[in-house]
Amino acid sequence: MKVMLVDDDAEIRLGFTTALRRRGHTVDTAVDVASARLLAERTTPDVAIIDVMLPDGDGFSLCREIRTRWGFPTVMLTARDEDADVVVGLDAGADDYIAKPVSVAVLEARLRTVLRRSSRLTAEPLRVGSLELREDSAEALADGEALPLSATEFRLLHELALNDGHALSRSRLIDAVWAQSPPDTPRVVDTAIQRLRAKLTAANVSTPQLETIRGIGYRLR
Repeated sequence: MKVMLVDDDAEIRLGFTTALRRRGHTVDTAVDVASARLLAERTTPDVAIIDVMLPDGDGFSLCREIRTRWGFPTVMLTARDEDADVVVGLDAGADDYIAKPVSVAVLEARLRTVLRRSSRLTAEPLRVGSLELREDSAEALADGEALPLSATEFRLLHELALNDGHALSRSRLIDAVWAQSPPDTPRVVDTAIQRLRAKLTAANVSTPQLETIRGIGYRLR
């Protein structure tokens, strides 16, 4: 994975750069918007991690520029995690919004998810068992037949499919599926899972199975 890290905090740059490189990734860093532009033009990274507050501008504007000029995915990494900031970041075109502090393991997992999701927009449909998920049209097929899923149900199924075989917690699913309008209670996830499971059963989908992992969350495999 080729990562561009944009943050004016030297300690954060060093910490994440060292840890991600140890995990086998290439990391280039920038300290402000101007140097980030030059770096993006020169290196064309797979994904960018951008702090919101930068010395010569803000990460939101940089995110918009990246989306327009280069098109690679972006992840906002910031201590500003109020709902309004999250909405602004996502509206600016960010593919994910992560609040500091965050472990390198979680950051890496979120980056991989963003890259998988981004690649699906231009690559072949995502296939898991008898399911085919087409993110560009939000269409789910089971053995070639369309499933009558709502937009939320499709996003939920797609997120589980992207992490095929891995259990996802309710909070993780809320971040991925309900990011722009978080529910008042995590039980909303359970209700959506019940509806999704019922539709998969009605369509005679035997593989993959939508499993409940007690104490953790849900898994598709």
